[in-house]
Amino acid sequence: MNKRMLVTRNDKLTVGSEDFRGHRETETGYVFESVDRSTKQVHYSFEEFEALLSKPDVVFEPGYFLVGQTNARINAGLETIGSMKPELRERIAWRYLWVTVAMHLVSNAGMNKTDRSIAEFMPKMEAHVNELARAARRKWKAPRAGRTNVLRDPPCSKTLRTWLKRYEQGDYSYLALVPHTHRSGNRNDRFCLSSVRLLGDCISAYLTRQRLSKKQVAKHCKSRFEEVNAAREAEGKPALRVPSRRAVERAIQRLDPYFTYVQRHGVEAANREFALYETGLSASYPMERVEVDEWKVDIISVLAARGALDHLSDEELAKLERGRRWLYLAIDCATRCVVGMRLAAVPNCEDAYALLSDITRDKTDLATAAGCQSTWHHFGGLGAVCTDNGAAFVDDLFRTSILEAHGHPETPPGGLPHLRGRVERIFGTFGTTLMPHLAGRTFSNTMERGDYPSEKLASLTDDALMQILTLYVVDVYHNTPHRGLGGETPNNCWNRLVKEKGVVPKLAETTRRRAFGQRRRRKVTGCGVEILGIDYACPALQEFFLHSHESEVEIRFSLEDLGWILVHIEGEWHPAHALQSCFEGVTYEDWSEAALALRLKYKTEGQLHEQVVADALSKIIEINAKEQSRFGTALAAQTPAGLIRARDDLFVGLTIIPDRGKDLNLPPEPDLFGHIIPAAEAQDCQGIQTSENLLENNPQQSGRSGDWSFDDDK
Repeated sequence: MNKRMLVTRNDKLTVGSEDFRGHRETETGYVFESVDRSTKQVHYSFEEFEALLSKPDVVFEPGYFLVGQTNARINAGLETIGSMKPELRERIAWRYLWVTVAMHLVSNAGMNKTDRSIAEFMPKMEAHVNELARAARRKWKAPRAGRTNVLRDPPCSKTLRTWLKRYEQGDYSYLALVPHTHRSGNRNDRFCLSSVRLLGDCISAYLTRQRLSKKQVAKHCKSRFEEVNAAREAEGKPALRVPSRRAVERAIQRLDPYFTYVQRHGVEAANREFALYETGLSASYPMERVEVDEWKVDIISVLAARGALDHLSDEELAKLERGRRWLYLAIDCATRCVVGMRLAAVPNCEDAYALLSDITRDKTDLATAAGCQSTWHHFGGLGAVCTDNGAAFVDDLFRTSILEAHGHPETPPGGLPHLRGRVERIFGTFGTTLMPHLAGRTFSNTMERGDYPSEKLASLTDDALMQILTLYVVDVYHNTPHRGLGGETPNNCWNRLVKEKGVVPKLAETTRRRAFGQRRRRKVTGCGVEILGIDYACPALQEFFLHSHESEVEIRFSLEDLGWILVHIEGEWHPAHALQSCFEGVTYEDWSEAALALRLKYKTEGQLHEQVVADALSKIIEINAKEQSRFGTALAAQTPAGLIRARDDLFVGLTIIPDRGKDLNLPPEPDLFGHIIPAAEAQDCQGIQTSENLLENNPQQSGRSGDWSFDDDK
């Protein structure tokens, strides 16, 4: 079935380095026109466009060319919320909350956009915003009298009216709420052109093999300025402003690290200090509004996984802990289709955050593993995401991730469940149609429960409970006539509306990883960055390692595909690919199982060749494919704590030596101090040792080898 998406002329598609704008929709797909060359047009079928969005060099931005959004980006000086500093993101999220609350009152409570009306409703708005702020700080702790809460002062009526006006004029882009003060301050040079030139000449004394200290250079600079000012005074010219010692030191710190090291220590020393090793780089419509909520499941279950109970006796089974799980669920309002579910031990931000990722992907693999006969193909990009004021949903990470994915978080005032009626009703449907068939149900209250022995009858494990919920949703609920849809089934309603109107466009994989990927910070080395025992590199990381004063970068990666990650460098996200090509398309579950098997087989070795890892991964993936009928394997939800434990137990000290591949066609350095030399050429040069020769001479060195490095151009 062709999956139609809602693509308009205001949407921007970036493929590699070329930008396209939506032009028109045909019966089979979409036509885009080049932004730079208006005569160039490309056509993608529905299937091709969906596949295109999964590539790492593709970005799709809905509404990018709207006039209001364009002006908002220009005024903000920013492209996305992900490139902002954390404190700025928090301020925008807070302003966005005020604006959405005010717009809700304008639409539903009779508030006008006048200072008098806004002031009248201000206490009500402030109470709602502060309630959400307290819930976010309190997390899941019970309220306690006397607890200190630091809350932001509310805006005045005029300020809020200004925010509303800017937000509407910005075509409802959150970038319109970026405070202009984030670029405040005098950013102009405090020295005239003559002073800057003279300062540059003085700093050149630092770039010599004499290796003068910064303090000595500052003294030399002061003396030089005094000499020049004396000459200018004799000529009747005004004196130049003399830079302070701190100004000289700051100017020295801005020098290129690699170039500075070359001038002070020589090319060979700089190449050793900034050694790079690498093997290569391949180089009312669906999802318009989604309601999300959490529900304490009306079943007492065994708090363990199914596989852990296989070898326990009846006495041991009776001693296992029992309790009630929580279910995070998202439902599409237009079609009543469930677009995501997650089972959690306790309410938490991690599962709510992961649910957003599930909403934006095809979940047919989960349905197949659960034994469903229908597919779970209900997904798309994010429109409005409506939640209550639960601690997980008012968390800044949850809200800013929705904004990063081009969605709009909404948190209506509490005590009005009808504003989230669809998700509330489906929980009632579970309680009346599914729970009566399961042992261990708790009923809605103690009177109704009576003497029913819920805990004694509890027998469902976590994965069995999730399998039952998945079977019910995908095969039963989605194919049952729904009264709210006029007797149409959710499945048929989804398919009909997709054909008639289209669905919110699927997120480009780069956007999806930025918004919902695993977040880490990693130190940059000559091999790029390392995560889970895998090295990732790209040209931007090489430049960062050579020329940046920073040592760490922020990365985002997906547990569904370890073949590439995103790295954040100088306000932009760059895809970095695994140096070991065997990881393309490999999931974290497959890699963790393979790493454990390799650890057991090669206990005494910390270094493994790529071919060994590739063979192990192939076997693991083959075995896993045969085990798809086991739903437990598809439920391997990873928590941050679990990933940290896995890193410490499996991946620390594990080095994968890449097999030889094609040399990179990377451009040489722009100066005369270094060139990229392929290993094949380097071996022919006399007096130059490759990394393999160095390893033979020094077995204590790291086992990492590479195909290119910096060397002196003689």
